[in-house]
Amino acid sequence: MNRLIALLAGTLVLAPAPSLSQSEWVDIKDPSELRALYSNKTFKETDYLDRPFVGHYRDDGHGTLLFQGDTYPRTWAVSGNDQVCVTWAMGTMCYQFQKHKNEPGRYRNWQAGNDRMINNFRVEDGIPKF
Repeated sequence: MNRLIALLAGTLVLAPAPSLSQSEWVDIKDPSELRALYSNKTFKETDYLDRPFVGHYRDDGHGTLLFQGDTYPRTWAVSGNDQVCVTWAMGTMCYQFQKHKNEPGRYRNWQAGNDRMINNFRVEDGIPKF
């Protein structure tokens, strides 16, 4: 449980985030694009302490998060036009997304309603079997 709490704390950027309206980022407000973002994809991210973690998401709404040698099962679902909600041991969190205009595969998300805590990550096609 301590690692799980550390994961949550480690993924949140506590410094003020840059403006979400920066010109190099584009909001994703299309449910089909959000479904495609999570369908058979691997998310790679490093938290603010430079600790890597990886999320694998299948198109059936299941996934896993790998962090510091532990695996956390998750489920995901698109909610409305602009959010993906992820459910796991700590509950459900819903995120909004932007994609980078000039760097394919680069995204950022933040917990819906809280634009001060932003995660930046890369998305790659494919996942391992699980």
